[in-house]
Amino acid sequence: MILSLESLTQPLVLQEGISRSTDAAPTIAAYRNETMKIPILTGTPPRERVTSDNSTPTTCTPTPPSGMGDLSPRSSSQGSFHHSAAKEECDRRLDFDVVVDPEADPEVVSTQVAEVDRVYWEAFLVNMPMFCGYSALFSLQHEVKTRLGISDSAKDASGTFCFAVSFVYIFNLIFRVLHNFLFGFLTPRQRAMVAMFSMMGAMFILAGPIFAMGSQSMSLVMVAYALGGVGMGTFEGNFLCCLTPLGPRTKHVAITAVPVGITLVSIGGFVAMGPPFNIPATGIYVAVAVAIFCGMIILTLRIPSTAGNGEVVVVHKGLGHLMADARAWRQWLPLVWHLPLPSAIDMFMLAAFSPGVALYIWDKDAVSLMPGLVLPTHSFFALFNLCNLMGGVCGRILSYRIRKPRHPLYCTLFSITGAVLLLMKVPMLAFLSNFLIMVGDGLIYGLVARCIDEVVPKQYNLIAISYWLFLGDFGSVAGSNLVSYIRIWVVGA
Repeated sequence: MILSLESLTQPLVLQEGISRSTDAAPTIAAYRNETMKIPILTGTPPRERVTSDNSTPTTCTPTPPSGMGDLSPRSSSQGSFHHSAAKEECDRRLDFDVVVDPEADPEVVSTQVAEVDRVYWEAFLVNMPMFCGYSALFSLQHEVKTRLGISDSAKDASGTFCFAVSFVYIFNLIFRVLHNFLFGFLTPRQRAMVAMFSMMGAMFILAGPIFAMGSQSMSLVMVAYALGGVGMGTFEGNFLCCLTPLGPRTKHVAITAVPVGITLVSIGGFVAMGPPFNIPATGIYVAVAVAIFCGMIILTLRIPSTAGNGEVVVVHKGLGHLMADARAWRQWLPLVWHLPLPSAIDMFMLAAFSPGVALYIWDKDAVSLMPGLVLPTHSFFALFNLCNLMGGVCGRILSYRIRKPRHPLYCTLFSITGAVLLLMKVPMLAFLSNFLIMVGDGLIYGLVARCIDEVVPKQYNLIAISYWLFLGDFGSVAGSNLVSYIRIWVVGA
């Protein structure tokens, strides 16, 4: 059986008002055949429809076929009407490309993303600096460790330092959900601004007290990495929510900035710190903070709060709104319950193998690619990270160009294949390994974001994204904590 996005979001649509006629037996048989085709655990809950006085919502329930006896033409036409309407609704939800007439079904329009002609390319410049900051936290952590005077042979101090820098992952995970409570009085747009301020604070703490003033306080390191985790955990979901009314093309541009921002620091930062530039790590942190500030200005001035058709963005503000969304879980959870699994697998592969254990497999001064071709380890990992960029960009581009997307779980095959290639410990295969892992990451990220926009009603967009990111991040936490055990298994003690 082929698993697809369509099959996991197919609603339970039953025929209503089966006509009473002398041909009731064939009709009942057809009714049973249709209901038998409905997949288990893949439907959405019955939709709530408003009564004529717009006061009390009622739930539509299917009308079972009753006895024979009504031979009037009216009953036959009603049965045909209900049957065709049910099939039309089912077909619409199975085909993401069908355009629904707003006048024909106003309720359906509320679940669709606004089709906006304009693409807000500026969203790329808002998202990229935040992931530059995220990259600076994990890519330059060895520079921080050296600045604190901790050697690799000092096991106790190294363990404390590893715990301190893990705050970026811990707080990132926590604030995937906690931002809804702690910043519940703010709109998603305002929460994104708070998140950018938080990441700026992390950069300035590392650049100022740690590097410029020479402080060796482990507490400051914990605060800096915790602020970075708060920034990432709060920013990503809220920024994606802000872009939802602007159309899928704008969101596609924005998520493509993720691998670019990470690579700018993981490759460009190390190039800048090496000869002939010799820029200190302080300069990298300050440059990232300035870029984030510019992103805040762009978000304020260039990213509108309304869609191209004048539709106002749905405001998710206040704890009451969050609790109302949680109580209405039947309207969104059945549509997205399956999406965190591929993301968790993807995040585990990223944390454990990209680069993860690769740093321990090739930890000498040079790496021999083949007889007669030897590269310094820094150059080897520069190429390794370049494949990271190429794979991430390709995956995200393809995720929005696939006309009939499969379920994101299929894309984990790219990640698993890449991990297997890396464990073979062949240097030439390491580049292909990282490329495949990042292609899988880009495809999964883009397909999940696209699926949420297409099937979840917009008023539940933020809570659906938070649910996806929160559960998916358990994979990265597991992967980062298992790296040492994987290293022992692959490399030895």
